Amino acid sequence: MRIPLPLVAAFVGLVVSVSGCGGTYEPEQAPVTESAPADEQLPEGRVTQQAICSLLWTCNFSQWYGSEATCTAACGRSCTRDYRCNGTCVCP
Repeated sequence: MRIPLPLVAAFVGLVVSVSGCGGTYEPEQAPVTESAPADEQLPEGRVTQQAICSLLWTCNFSQWYGSEATCTAACGRSCTRDYRCNGTCVCP
């Protein structure tokens, strides 16, 4: 007894669609994380992640300004753009 070709094709199609190789792509989702209970959280003041330092304008590396015009007006000379590395952020 031979198995009819349409029956084999339907079976293969069903197996492929159930196994996840059917052609539609769904990106993987990151697992949902729940916040820790209050007694398991880190004590206040402890830093676990740091942001990248701000890119600002300065003429003396102690005063920082958001724009070149403001910096030049305050310093009276040309300014440079640099990361404000003060230990509370990561400098690239």
